[in-house]
Amino acid sequence: MEDFTAIVCPETGVTAHEAASRALVARDHLDGEVTASVTMPLAVRRRAMIEDVRVLTGLLAAELSARADDPAPWVRASRRAHEAHRATLRSDDFAFHVALAMRALDRIPRAD
Repeated sequence: MEDFTAIVCPETGVTAHEAASRALVARDHLDGEVTASVTMPLAVRRRAMIEDVRVLTGLLAAELSARADDPAPWVRASRRAHEAHRATLRSDDFAFHVALAMRALDRIPRAD
């Protein structure tokens, strides 16, 4: 797997790996959808991958912010989710690296 831990958003301190992990949580546990397809032309697919991670990280941030029960355990997770989302919004290049990290993480076999 490519080492995406070295790619860091300088403004938020979020790594591409961390943001990708959050995007995968949103996709797998919050029914987030991915629109990028290998059948798309390269430039269109790149744009769709960027938008996918922005939507997914935003979905997780919104979900964690909406927790109405005991918010204390969710404060740090919510803050980090918002920082990951903000990092993807700040730079198309960073968001694209997040999308690539997401694809790489998704290929790792999981123990269910």
